[in-house]
Amino acid sequence: MSIGDLVREAAFGFSLAKSGIARSSMTIGELVREAHGTARAKGWHDDDETPPDPIRIVAWLGLVCSEAAEAMEDVRLGNMALTFGEDGKPEGLPSELADILIRVADIAGALGIDLEAAVVAKASYNARRSRRHGGKAA
Repeated sequence: MSIGDLVREAAFGFSLAKSGIARSSMTIGELVREAHGTARAKGWHDDDETPPDPIRIVAWLGLVCSEAAEAMEDVRLGNMALTFGEDGKPEGLPSELADILIRVADIAGALGIDLEAAVVAKASYNARRSRRHGGKAA
């Protein structure tokens, strides 16, 4: 058990081991498998078509947007740190950023996308781009 795990358990009664999460780090591929597997087990893909209808994919992407909106709200309220509710639920900006990753990983799993390969390819391309490419102001 890591120091962070001990602190969380002492302060909030939350531990990775008790939550059923076996580790505190994973590859992108592992995240995709875990996120999509959990979503399927919880019934979030029971009505999926094969292949999924485009409107269903748009709805999934809307859920990513809703998590981003929740992250913006945490920034607005100054909830920048990871905290844990009395029930052990992670809260704050870090938790919402995690929700975004989990939603994206679930979508990738549902669509059979190798997200790890896509991230490596895109990051490699971005590293070669010029400084502040595209002429955008921000």
